[in-house]
Amino acid sequence: MSTLSEKIRAAYRDLDLLKSGWRPGPDVEAVPLDQWFPIVHRGLDLPALAGDADHPRLGSTLITTSPVLWVSDDQTLARCLSRWYRLGQPRRLSARVPLCGWDDIAALETRIANTGRAW
Repeated sequence: MSTLSEKIRAAYRDLDLLKSGWRPGPDVEAVPLDQWFPIVHRGLDLPALAGDADHPRLGSTLITTSPVLWVSDDQTLARCLSRWYRLGQPRRLSARVPLCGWDDIAALETRIANTGRAW
């Protein structure tokens, strides 16, 4: 299992690639998320997604993602802090999916570090 610092480093790397114009292809390892919709993560108070997923750890269930960092223009792929999600049909149409900023992630990392718990 990855630590929070490893997840943040991987997310930074991916966002740097996205800024340079790279876009992930169909071979990117991504968890399918169907009937998804934007939410505010109740435990973190940051933008996230919820939907039906076949999650690698949780199985087939309704999930809440980690904070959302990037969503493709066609809303078919999202990079959340912990992993990529392949977006299926939205539950309801949304004009815009709110995203987290790096200040939000830095504050989250500090909050979690202060609890002494792994994430």
